[in-house]
Amino acid sequence: MTTKETALDILGGGGFVSGESLAKECNVSRAAVNKAIKTLRDEGYGIEAVTNKGYRLVAEPDRISEGRIRQLMESTGANPGSIETFTTIDSTNTEAKRRCVSSGGFRKENGELTENGRKLHRSIIVSGQQTAGRGRMGRAFASPANSGIYFTIIYSPRNGITNPALLTAAAAVAVCQAVDELYGLDGESGSRIKWVNDVFLPAGDGFKKISGILTEGISNFETGTIEAAIVGIGINVRDGGFSGELAKVAGSVEDILKEGGRQERVERNRLVAAVAGRLLAMYDRMEGGNTDSAMIEAYKAKSMLTGRTVTVNPAAGIEGDSYMAKVVDITDGAELVVEDSEGRRKNLHSGEVSLHSYDFV
Repeated sequence: MTTKETALDILGGGGFVSGESLAKECNVSRAAVNKAIKTLRDEGYGIEAVTNKGYRLVAEPDRISEGRIRQLMESTGANPGSIETFTTIDSTNTEAKRRCVSSGGFRKENGELTENGRKLHRSIIVSGQQTAGRGRMGRAFASPANSGIYFTIIYSPRNGITNPALLTAAAAVAVCQAVDELYGLDGESGSRIKWVNDVFLPAGDGFKKISGILTEGISNFETGTIEAAIVGIGINVRDGGFSGELAKVAGSVEDILKEGGRQERVERNRLVAAVAGRLLAMYDRMEGGNTDSAMIEAYKAKSMLTGRTVTVNPAAGIEGDSYMAKVVDITDGAELVVEDSEGRRKNLHSGEVSLHSYDFV
């Protein structure tokens, strides 16, 4: 890391740090430390300097930064691939698909990554705005500027993907764990998952949706396998000016924290790093078709549907009638287990049905 990045990492631990200690830990001169501090201030970091105490980080900018995301991820042992950031983009998932389609394939016959596969595997595309954000079932995903963070991870496991729903479930758990840990939420104040891909936080007398996930696959027609996953995650960080029906459902992390009496600024770079680092670790544990039992248990524990009676609606293009059913469990394969009025149980797959968020606010 550069002197600037090392100094920022040290100051990120909280409290005052003397200039002498910074110089020693960065292995540079005091003059170099002063230059690094000036550069950080010019970039928008609030750094307080007090005689006989040293420097203290008091505010951070919220510009999306590849370097900052990488620094935060690597400081926790995460191993990301390439990271590319945008101020605005049509859709991070769409951009990921464009790159994957033009790659010519991720893996060779022996399972090794191709040259393009190495460039794309574990890569992260991040944007502060999307002009054509997408959700499940072809729905639009509101992605206004300066209010949320939108990012996509490309992942290509060695033996392909057999259950995409588990990748979505892992992403939901990663969002929950990151938000809860970063902002000290637990118990009744902690995050919840609405099967299969939405994350909510308690707000007022109900819940507000703060995150949505869209998982798409890249198929290899020669082998008949899904050789890569494109996992898109959108998180509402602060007020996005939602109106109409959307305002009844959507909330933001900062606004919900504020309702709880906490005037906390959410740094988008830190949130991306925390979610992506956890998610890549889960995917690594799932490599080769292994079961990440801790992830599944966390997903079940976070479920806001278990025990509820819901309306099950056939997904677009699938015939059938809507019906009422009670949610009784979630399987290890991330299927929703429901029981109808006659006591018959059925396992639902994410592509089969739609459960509206309006029912849970």
